Amino acid sequence: MNMRNAVWLAVLSAATMLAGCGTPHLGQPVQKTAPIAHATDAGVHETLRQRAIADAGNILAAFIPPPHAVRTTRLPVSLLAQAPTEPLSPDVVIRTGWWRVAGQPGDVLAWIQAHKPPGFSRSGTGSGGTVTASMSYVEFSLPDVPGVLLNRALTVAVAAAGLDQTAIRVDGEDLWVPAKPAAEYIPGSAAVVTITPLAGEVSPAKADHQITITDRAQTARIAAVVNALPLYPVVDWIECGPGPEAGMRLTFRASAAGPVVAMVTAYQELCPLVQFVTGRKTMPPLDGAETLLQRVMAIAGFRWPDFPAPGPTATPTS
Repeated sequence: MNMRNAVWLAVLSAATMLAGCGTPHLGQPVQKTAPIAHATDAGVHETLRQRAIADAGNILAAFIPPPHAVRTTRLPVSLLAQAPTEPLSPDVVIRTGWWRVAGQPGDVLAWIQAHKPPGFSRSGTGSGGTVTASMSYVEFSLPDVPGVLLNRALTVAVAAAGLDQTAIRVDGEDLWVPAKPAAEYIPGSAAVVTITPLAGEVSPAKADHQITITDRAQTARIAAVVNALPLYPVVDWIECGPGPEAGMRLTFRASAAGPVVAMVTAYQELCPLVQFVTGRKTMPPLDGAETLLQRVMAIAGFRWPDFPAPGPTATPTS
């Protein structure tokens, strides 16, 4: 993956997806590109998936139905055939429930919006439909569980289901943070790191000079910052701007003249992606470019004018 492309695969939070309260045309969901499948340790992957399954079930159970609503099996309402919003990710869980209640869809949705579950916040609304029918929805969300669960959303959609009857579709959704492959860690054999400035849309400042660190302890601290970065949870496409600003490349070796054991690249841009290459293999992107840039400068004790001020030197623990 070329880190300098203007468009990147990246995650969209529920608030971002719904901020404009967009209306899908003809009741169809927005088309999304195919996601990148994450390579993860099978046992860790299954543990995270099971946690997301349980949490999605709890989110669905938190829904407060309107008075006299009756829970049903799946209702044959075409506009509610699928969730109105859904991350296109290999790491998502959705649990669905159905209700039917007397009344008009607009009135029903207004009641639901006024009775959000405890602990949730309203994160967006939307609508869609055809010339003869329409659907509307509201989305509530819970805070992320850092490093574990993302996009914890309760989406409630309504549509007419006969004379003065409303169908309610409720989706509890969870996106879990995948575990990094074992190959996506700087190995303990790395003793030397070369830090190189990279040009973005313009060349870096003359003061942005290459640095080579041969102190093993200092190299290990920089490697620990890289190793603490999580995988970027790939969900959708977003625009990262016309081009990146200056970037940084970390080249790790076991000795000054030895072969490269890992190469890490990050640019300053809207998408905080970090590229990790080991051998000739490009691994799934990591998250936290600005964190990486700031901590590397702080640990190595230098400042490049084109970059944000150095940040904490402590290795993140989450």
